[in-house]
Amino acid sequence: MQIKTIVSNRRIDPHHANDLVYEWEDDLSETLGVPLSFNHPWKNKRYSKFIPILLNLLQTDEPAFAYEMCTYRHNGNNKSNIVPCIIDFYIKSPVLVRLWYASYWRNKVVLVSSREVYEFLSGQFGFTKIRHLPLSISDRYRITPDTRYQKSHDMFIAGRQNPVLRSFWERYLTSHPDTTYVYRTTMDGKSVYKNQDGQVVSETDSREVYMQLMQQARASMYSPPGIDGSRQTNGFSQVTPRFLEIVAACCHPLLRYPDNADTRYFRLHNFCPSIDNYEQFERLMDVARDGEVNVGKHSDYLSRHYTSVVARQLQQILSTL
Repeated sequence: MQIKTIVSNRRIDPHHANDLVYEWEDDLSETLGVPLSFNHPWKNKRYSKFIPILLNLLQTDEPAFAYEMCTYRHNGNNKSNIVPCIIDFYIKSPVLVRLWYASYWRNKVVLVSSREVYEFLSGQFGFTKIRHLPLSISDRYRITPDTRYQKSHDMFIAGRQNPVLRSFWERYLTSHPDTTYVYRTTMDGKSVYKNQDGQVVSETDSREVYMQLMQQARASMYSPPGIDGSRQTNGFSQVTPRFLEIVAACCHPLLRYPDNADTRYFRLHNFCPSIDNYEQFERLMDVARDGEVNVGKHSDYLSRHYTSVVARQLQQILSTL
């Protein structure tokens, strides 16, 4: 099978929170040499759950690849010419898992981005058309051993934080009041970035600003969702692209994570042990504030995780169909 187009939701779901996915689509389109095609407005999820048959008719008949953000269908991708890739998968109930798998009965293959989920579905359930296509970071953030970012603050904080790491961080600030940091917060109903003095650093909450502020930080905390009650995930704890972003920004990753198929696949242990106590956090944070990262190590690691690499992995999967 040879993909002829990449299906995108960007015209019906242009929210900047999805910009990461649209970066992947752009990179896949460029690497594979195929155009983007755009979902019809009728595929808006407000209507689509009522008209699944119409959605299938509206969907392209060309061999196509499409990211799906979650496990409930609203894009009409149950077609033999479509190769879907599921990003957020948190179903554990055997009944619901089998119902989900049955909803893809026309597809030749179904991809999942999580290695943990792949092993769960192919191992415990024996599903034969499940394949693993990992998450990645766009080639636009490619670094080399010579990459250097000017570091202006010690820590960058954005998004949902692990409660244990957060408690370590708050304790660290009490004994290290000279620590500088930038964090995302809400002001007048919109997201902004402020520094440790409460001064607004940026009133723009774009992906570009997010990456720029991370690149200016010496460290950033990260933990996969699902541990320490940080998010309801039915026991799954999948590594998200934020870890790759931290590595690409040449930050010291301060990590807390379980030992599972995802954390082993992304080799989190090569960058930081899972932080279990405050003393460990304090020691690693002190190192991050005083020392530079090994950019060569970061560059070598990311060479296996850019979207162009995933594009070639996709081609290998398709060659077997």
